[in-house]
Amino acid sequence: MSCDLYAVFLKNLEAMSVTPQNRIMAAVSGGPDSMALLHLLWRFNPKKVGVFHLNHGFRETAAQEAAFVREYAEKLGVPVQLETYDITGYLAQSGESKQAGARKIRYRLMNNYAEANGYHRIALGHHGDDQAETVLMRILRGAGLHGLGGIPPRRETYIRPLLNIYKQEILQYCHEQDVPYVIDESNLEPVYLRNKIRQQLLPLLEREYNSEIKAQLVQLADLAREDELELQNQAQRICEKHLTWQRGQVLFPRQVFSELSIAMQRRVLRALLRVYRGHLLQMSFIHIEEWRLQLMESSSFQLSLPQVSVFANKKHIFVGDLLLQEWSPVVLEVPGQVQVGHFTIRAELLSTAETKSGVDAVSEDFDLDALKLPLVVRPRREGDRMQPFGSTGRKKVKDLLIDAHIPLQERDFLPLVCDQEDVLWIPTVRRSAKGALGSSTERVLRLSCPQCQ
Repeated sequence: MSCDLYAVFLKNLEAMSVTPQNRIMAAVSGGPDSMALLHLLWRFNPKKVGVFHLNHGFRETAAQEAAFVREYAEKLGVPVQLETYDITGYLAQSGESKQAGARKIRYRLMNNYAEANGYHRIALGHHGDDQAETVLMRILRGAGLHGLGGIPPRRETYIRPLLNIYKQEILQYCHEQDVPYVIDESNLEPVYLRNKIRQQLLPLLEREYNSEIKAQLVQLADLAREDELELQNQAQRICEKHLTWQRGQVLFPRQVFSELSIAMQRRVLRALLRVYRGHLLQMSFIHIEEWRLQLMESSSFQLSLPQVSVFANKKHIFVGDLLLQEWSPVVLEVPGQVQVGHFTIRAELLSTAETKSGVDAVSEDFDLDALKLPLVVRPRREGDRMQPFGSTGRKKVKDLLIDAHIPLQERDFLPLVCDQEDVLWIPTVRRSAKGALGSSTERVLRLSCPQCQ
């Protein structure tokens, strides 16, 4: 039975929005997968395809394979780029594993060459067997829905048009179309987990449990990837609706977070990290779950995650460090306004009639004649105390900040508005009992801090 993959290949390209006008660079190792990929792309549009091959120098046959790829590309009349890189030397310096280091270098070189030469897409030869192996490997390692999605058919400029085509079909295609290829002996060695799955576990499952196991695993990947994408999109919409930036930090309201399902809480936290860092590298399920449990169990905390710190108080989740700006004490005229760090403190003089509408959440009113001017706006000092409004005793400012769950790194930069004797107001925290309005009040001082909303 004939096995011409071209019709399926065209359908896959169409699903990935690839047109004959796109310049496509094929990553070709010389194995049957990448050689079939090259041949199919050549049939698609021979004038828009190019070849990239990396000689990593791991095997004695590496130079022969590079020459083999060049010869076939020239036979097809497509441009070919052969790169040589001392990956062994790189691994010795970096300490990375052979597979991880080689992959990093390979992708870096492919990206650089594609960008420099105007290629719109980079085509990779991953196929259905690769997808089945990946899903099974992630199941063994303990993956969530995202991991079960396996290898994506398309990510950024990378496309994988063979991902729903199986190895046996590719080998038959190469035989029928006279497409030559070489065999990488390292793929036959049962040293790496993937090779063990390929040579031992999958054949056992096919033989003893389910002859269609590969197709079932590929289907699982498709379903998981589509479901995960929908959930990620929901999380992204929630973030876009409620997320704010403040002084270099990402903020998200805890009340909104607490009302989400557990599944959505995890995805929202991942989305917040992606917004702040641009990626989720080194971030595992354990990190996300530790953060989520802290949010459910603690009113305030600070937690160090890989390459980022996260904080929380009663109202907000904070991602990243605050961009703090040092500042010196300044006199606040009445009326007047000062800028201290990221805060604006405003002083207005009102009559008692003008205060009937009351103050908002970022303002406080004082009896001006009960204060000793001039007013000063300054950072906190060791030993600062004040008598909070509604209290009969004085309390340390340090304790007031702790009670208000002000993050530790923010406390020394929060403005205190003082007269010549006492701390009058700590925006967002407490006001003093001093200067409370009474029946004898004639002049009202209204202090406000718009950024504290």
